[in-house]
Amino acid sequence: MRVKNIRTLLDYPLDLVKEWLRFQDVELPSSLLEEKIDELIKTMCLAWASDKCEHPNHAESSYQKQVVDAVANSTDELTAIKTWTQHLQTSKAGAM
Repeated sequence: MRVKNIRTLLDYPLDLVKEWLRFQDVELPSSLLEEKIDELIKTMCLAWASDKCEHPNHAESSYQKQVVDAVANSTDELTAIKTWTQHLQTSKAGAM
């Protein structure tokens, strides 16, 4: 359910998720270990952010700070990702 909710939030193409899963030799996210699900979610998030940050490392470092760290501090993952995406969109709009 995590993957579906985040994929929907980010409007990430289902075909790309299926392709990623094939590379892991599974058909469903539920067949993955937790760390692989985390990796898939990070992949989706960074792909979404790729055109929203001037510097490639900014997306990854902000993801670490605003999503991973927030979740580690008991913030709901979907809420943390929504906040992170809003931050990146606001930052990009302010840079224009």
